[in-house]
Amino acid sequence: MRRFYIVLFIALAAVALMTAYYKSETYRFYGIADTKEIVVNYNLPVEIKEINVVQGQPIRTGDTLVILDQPELTLKINEISHALDEIKATKATLATRSRSEIRQIKAEQAARVNEIKAEIKKLEAEYELNKKLMSELRSFSKGGKNPVESGDMSSPILVEIAELKKLLATSNPSQIVIDRLTNEITSGEDPLVVQVERMTKELTMLNAEKEKLVILAQIDGIVGSVNFKEREKVSPFDTIMTLHRESPSYVKGYIHENVHSSVSVGQSVNIRSMADAYVSEGDVVGVGSRIVEYPLRLRKVQEIMMWGKEVLVRIPDDNKFLLGEKVVISVPYGKTKSFVKIFFSYFLNSKVHAGVRVSTTHVSSEDIYIKESQQHQVISDETYTTSKGDAQ
Repeated sequence: MRRFYIVLFIALAAVALMTAYYKSETYRFYGIADTKEIVVNYNLPVEIKEINVVQGQPIRTGDTLVILDQPELTLKINEISHALDEIKATKATLATRSRSEIRQIKAEQAARVNEIKAEIKKLEAEYELNKKLMSELRSFSKGGKNPVESGDMSSPILVEIAELKKLLATSNPSQIVIDRLTNEITSGEDPLVVQVERMTKELTMLNAEKEKLVILAQIDGIVGSVNFKEREKVSPFDTIMTLHRESPSYVKGYIHENVHSSVSVGQSVNIRSMADAYVSEGDVVGVGSRIVEYPLRLRKVQEIMMWGKEVLVRIPDDNKFLLGEKVVISVPYGKTKSFVKIFFSYFLNSKVHAGVRVSTTHVSSEDIYIKESQQHQVISDETYTTSKGDAQ
């Protein structure tokens, strides 16, 4: 009788321990460590001029990946450059001609002024001579004032002198021509100036576009694939090559559609490698709002379709996971790590396949007839294993 009570006590204790364990159990599902792939392409038809990297080569930021060529762009740049040079040469010729005309007009104007002044001096000297001769005659009074100073304009010589001085005082009509030519040289409203500015801006834009034909690495990482060779034509937006970082940057996990999920954005999770004991922390940055198909690698039986919800987890940049590595994502329900939990975790290895949580209340199966063996086999969605290997 005592033995019966001992066995009963052990059984109840085992049930209690298992219940406590499952209440504090961590929710586990599988995922794949991956990284964001960068696609190198161009938005116009181009030709591969030079490729400086090969598939799998490590790269650093600023390394030249590929040099492209676009003959139409080069031809257009040459046409605009030649047209711009011609316009500048024409403008320079017109400016030189205008300056020559201005110098010629100014020289003619100065010569004309000198002629008028010389004529005035000549007339004044002639008038003074006549005045001196006339003053010697007795018919004129001695000591009279200079008729020019006294304003006596009865003499034709004085009238001519006055007209010449008036001509010097008035504005020269040739100055209008000088002002017009000067304005043509310096004015920004000249049609040639406007055309030069427009073509210069267009040429700057085309040269900037040409600089984009030399594609540089924007990250430190690895060349994933190279899809073209030198001298091959590339259609717009075709993938020339792909780049990715050396280590994964996120893990994409899948939770089975029949499992109630408590995973939420911002939650901290543990990522464990299936190849070794390496464990890293991560943060849930996205939880899918729709049911999607499982990747082939995460299916229990690859021929059987599985569906679930995606969970995106960001991991540190200095992690030791391999790209494409299959990992286990653990989301703790509670913060306490009891001895019971550790014990059962070691004993049962706590492994659940592809997001299907260990449970005794939900088991679904499918009967499949295999032609080769002419037998029926039952494939269950439930994985309940005590081995340390993968549930798959």
